[in-house]
Amino acid sequence: MVIDEMVCAKRTALAGVAIALALMQFPWSGQLIDPVHAQEEVRCPEDDGWLECRAAAGDPLAMYRLGRTEYEKAREDGDFTEALQMGRKLAATGDKNGERLLKMVHLQLSWGHNKDYVQAYVWMVEDRNSGIDYLDKLINNLSEKMTPQQLAEAKQLAGQ
Repeated sequence: MVIDEMVCAKRTALAGVAIALALMQFPWSGQLIDPVHAQEEVRCPEDDGWLECRAAAGDPLAMYRLGRTEYEKAREDGDFTEALQMGRKLAATGDKNGERLLKMVHLQLSWGHNKDYVQAYVWMVEDRNSGIDYLDKLINNLSEKMTPQQLAEAKQLAGQ
């Protein structure tokens, strides 16, 4: 008898999940995916601005896609400002892709791929101070590439 009750409870739970999923809209429909905000209707244009609109509405996949686009652009032009901001914003929501994107940016910064070493150093110290534990080694990697003047300026700006 207990087994039958467990099976019934599991089926009921699965049915609830199925109903919830059926009620949720997919990203291309113009509705938010997040069930917490499902009642908020967001209509995005069906043109080039769609992705930006979805990201602004809080769609984590759209935010990640924009962040990855900025990351790839930064690898070419050496300015990781936008990629870092997107990674920080997405990681702050607890999204695993955001955490990965942020770590990818941190690695690029530590390898000296940002055109401004001083700014890269400051960004990594800010993120370390916010609780990201892997940054000590990456900050050391970058500091080895910096001139004594750059390092002194970076430490001053970072409040060290």
